[in-house]
Amino acid sequence: MKRHGLAATAVLCCALTVSGCGIIKTVRTIFGAKKTVTSIVKVVKIIGSVLGQFNSTTSKSALVGNWAYEEPAIQFATQSLLDKAGGVDASQAVADNITPYFKTLGFKPGNIALSFREDNTCSYTIAGRTFEGTYDYDDENKKITLKTPLFPLPAAYLSIAEDQMALTFDSSKIVSLIQTMGLASKDQTPVSAVSSLASSYDGMKTGFTFTRVK
Repeated sequence: MKRHGLAATAVLCCALTVSGCGIIKTVRTIFGAKKTVTSIVKVVKIIGSVLGQFNSTTSKSALVGNWAYEEPAIQFATQSLLDKAGGVDASQAVADNITPYFKTLGFKPGNIALSFREDNTCSYTIAGRTFEGTYDYDDENKKITLKTPLFPLPAAYLSIAEDQMALTFDSSKIVSLIQTMGLASKDQTPVSAVSSLASSYDGMKTGFTFTRVK
């Protein structure tokens, strides 16, 4: 990783403890004023997820509401594992490479949505079809398990930051999730590609980023 990338990571790790405006200002200083707000938020989101800085805002009350799929989510268990993988640039590269395969499998904006209610019931919409179910939220470990009458789903790691939510899975779970949801086609190329990319680095978790629908 380039020297400025390592420096940026270190500074951003500290910046995540301040307000959102402070983070944006710090990232603009590091990467230049021409960096868009969207790209800045992506960098902050990845680093924040790695360090667990968003766990303070991850709660059942924050979870309740309607969410629409936005893009892939790539997270690492620890800062050292992120550094070993090559830093934020490596994380973003995996996300960029996995995006077209996710789209082929149906994970694309406008195609998947989730809704969580206070009474632990939920609904999810895939390609225009809505299913009802329930969910269990483990606040201590920040994990959520969705339950449906049709098929079981693996527990997901949950992180919420304002209007962004990430549901990520261990590499061994993401492919089984796709197959269980019936999104895999006869052409196994996208599934194989996702499996390979999800296993790119030790401690990497792969999943989905959602945006709150107001």
